[in-house]
Amino acid sequence: MKDIFDEVQFSNLNLNSRIIRTGTWETEIEEGGFLTPAIYDRYEKIASSGTGLIVSEIFALDHKDRFFPYSANMNYRGFIKDYQMVTDIVHRYDVAILGQLAFFYYDDGVNQKAEANDLTLKGIRKLQAEVIIAAKKFSFAGFDGIQINMGNNFFLARFMNPYFNQRTDNYGGNTENRVRISSEIIKVIKKSMDMHVSCRINPWDVRKGGITADESIAIASELEKAGVDSIQLTARTISQIYDRGKKHPFLGYVDDLIGAVDIPVVIGGSLREMSKINDVLNNSKVEFVSMSKPFVAQADFLAEWKKNGEGKAICYSCNNCYSKKTSTCFKHE
Repeated sequence: MKDIFDEVQFSNLNLNSRIIRTGTWETEIEEGGFLTPAIYDRYEKIASSGTGLIVSEIFALDHKDRFFPYSANMNYRGFIKDYQMVTDIVHRYDVAILGQLAFFYYDDGVNQKAEANDLTLKGIRKLQAEVIIAAKKFSFAGFDGIQINMGNNFFLARFMNPYFNQRTDNYGGNTENRVRISSEIIKVIKKSMDMHVSCRINPWDVRKGGITADESIAIASELEKAGVDSIQLTARTISQIYDRGKKHPFLGYVDDLIGAVDIPVVIGGSLREMSKINDVLNNSKVEFVSMSKPFVAQADFLAEWKKNGEGKAICYSCNNCYSKKTSTCFKHE
């Protein structure tokens, strides 16, 4: 029987549980990007409570990004010092932490909102270099790896999507070509740094001519070939229930994905109760579960679950923290 508090192997990382905490927005920073005591306290509560792996709040590439006002900042002069303190706190509890990079817009030096079809080869190399530099910054700050968000509706999700990408060169057309911009980034990071590389991808797109479930699995396979260490599922929308009659929209798809790759796959999507999570773990191929908003409502709730052997998150998915782009809970302060 699998349990959420099993000690498990996650590619090159040892985890104290099967729960991955995934961050979203960061709105408790001081002016200029410096971290506040509330942020250090939050990370300590999450790390000390029984979390297996922490994925940081979103970091944007630059200040012109659509979501920069709600994201963590990696371009201020105190970044390495501040986040070395964060990663030291997390490592004190034998918990690994990944820095999450997600950007919606990309400034190629000519167009501040360049899309896949706009980028010249020089623009592609500029983007790849900036992501690799971000990974190096995470390494200097003590992160165990980087998670690159290639899901939701972020830039790299759009680049690999045939709905948006109609390029006719080596970065457009078939799946391998559309993923190439990301595959080349991953290869450089894995060759030059001792970093776990995780990617977030969508299982489908809900757009005519967009990503299908089969295409998504093909994308994951290309990322694995490039050297990625883990895949985490996200989605542009899970507001519809799809085929196979499953209550959780990812479950039918995720078993197919796990069967197609040999790296850890993390599932998320409004799982809030320990018994239901254990049910998923023991009735599917799923080994790892991510949670986000429950940690916003109560950063250390897993400690209660571990002590009691049961529990339900106080978060009831009102979604205000996400939709209003804040790192604090509207109901539970």
